[in-house]
Amino acid sequence: MRVLDCGCGPGSITIGLAERVTPGEVVGIDIRPEAVEQARGLARERAATNVRFEVASVYELPYPDAAFDAAFASAVLQHLASPISALREIRRVLKPGGIVGIMDGSSPVRFRYPTNAVLEAFDALSLRRRERDARPVIALELRGLLREAGFTRTEATGSMSTESGPPAGTAEETRRVAQIHVLGLRGTLGQEALTQGLVSQPEIEQMADALTAWGDNPDAFYARPVYQAIGWA
Repeated sequence: MRVLDCGCGPGSITIGLAERVTPGEVVGIDIRPEAVEQARGLARERAATNVRFEVASVYELPYPDAAFDAAFASAVLQHLASPISALREIRRVLKPGGIVGIMDGSSPVRFRYPTNAVLEAFDALSLRRRERDARPVIALELRGLLREAGFTRTEATGSMSTESGPPAGTAEETRRVAQIHVLGLRGTLGQEALTQGLVSQPEIEQMADALTAWGDNPDAFYARPVYQAIGWA
């Protein structure tokens, strides 16, 4: 098989796909050069020889028609202004009968226990940023988007997961969620929220401390809806 991973980020999922389709080839693309470099480094670290990474846009894939047997996009459509255009471009590079898998977490719903005013303010922050950016919630529309993009057959499911994947609910996973949230708060999420005037630096530090304490709570729990869809070209 030849597989395309769109919006590969740091490459961890891409390399997992490559392990599954060996000796087939997997190509990971991302619009961010720094993400592609990180993915290439991970491939070298894991000695993955049947995967390569390239800088490219999902709107303009640098591949001929019918170049891939399958394609995958995780947490990509939810960030796009025109997801249908991206899906049409993905369908173009798929062979007849090829398959695309989509994962989307654009639902604003979050479940966190225990909580307090500071944690609630953090959980509301991503929703406020989404509203400010006018980003649509498309999680329930995945089958319709696939059909509009020309895929002839579609299936969809929903499940509960976390930012780093299942299983939700273990103490180890809860700590990982807290770490991911703190990293985002002290990184891109926090900087964008500061620029947009949605939060102050002291509030960021207060949220980070609250998240760290929450992650160390043995009774803590976190989950959010994640939606998957499959389309056949």
